[in-house]
Amino acid sequence: MEETGRRPWTACGTAELLRSEVVRSRRGAHCGRIEAAGITVVDILCCEDRTSFVGPGQQEEHCVVLTRSGGYLRRVAGEEFFVDATGGYLTAPGDEHHVAHPVGPGDRSTDIRIGPQLYADRFDGPRTSRRLTVSGAADLRHRALLAAARRGAETFELAERIHLLLDELAATAGRWSPDSPARRSTVRVHQRLVRDTCAVLAGGIPALLLPLEDLARAVGVSPHHLSRVFHAVTGTTLTRYRNELRVRGVLQQLEEGHDGLRTLAAAYGFADQAHLTRTCRTHTGHLPSAVRRLLADRA
Repeated sequence: MEETGRRPWTACGTAELLRSEVVRSRRGAHCGRIEAAGITVVDILCCEDRTSFVGPGQQEEHCVVLTRSGGYLRRVAGEEFFVDATGGYLTAPGDEHHVAHPVGPGDRSTDIRIGPQLYADRFDGPRTSRRLTVSGAADLRHRALLAAARRGAETFELAERIHLLLDELAATAGRWSPDSPARRSTVRVHQRLVRDTCAVLAGGIPALLLPLEDLARAVGVSPHHLSRVFHAVTGTTLTRYRNELRVRGVLQQLEEGHDGLRTLAAAYGFADQAHLTRTCRTHTGHLPSAVRRLLADRA
């Protein structure tokens, strides 16, 4: 299936798309796309129905492919395996690949296209197979990422979700473990990194509006390393911590008498007033209007 250009994220189901003549003629469709922190995530419906192998194709990027439904045969770099909703596989530039669909069309997969350094950090090393076995936790994290994209989550949150998913997959693949004994000696370094990150975010609105990759650059590490270490040290994600700070900033503004919720939403980088309202309720249990009344100087 060839790239057909960018498409807005869509909530169309597999059955609906399979009925489309255009989708069938193209042997599939790209149903959604996320671009964050130098990583591209593409939701793919494949309509290829040939039971014998089709190919060869040539891989141009480092890619982690996860399957959400259906099943198909893959031959990657000479290795042949069956992929279903419990697994996925890895590819690298130069790989020759073939695909066959003995159980018919309609499988749904996610391509996570990453850079060579991130691939090397997480998935390089001696391997007996390109196939990945995906744990239930990793599958849930994968599906939650796509659900967040469909909801219109911010790029910062999507970037962190992608990195945490890659960590989960790498741990499943046995290439990396966040709790390996070799890393316990770096606790102080990790704690200092968290302190430095908190100090940057304490800078107010400009810092709170930084993309994940710029925040990571400010503390001298990669985005995936920052997300992983912050979560390991604090027990919470950077996204939740950053949202906590943004809500606290809005509360301070309301306490000081600034009551324009639409203006505050824009100032703190929320998509709109409804986004601010949802986030405020998540973190405080109250709507901003109720918070404003609670913080008012007079009854």
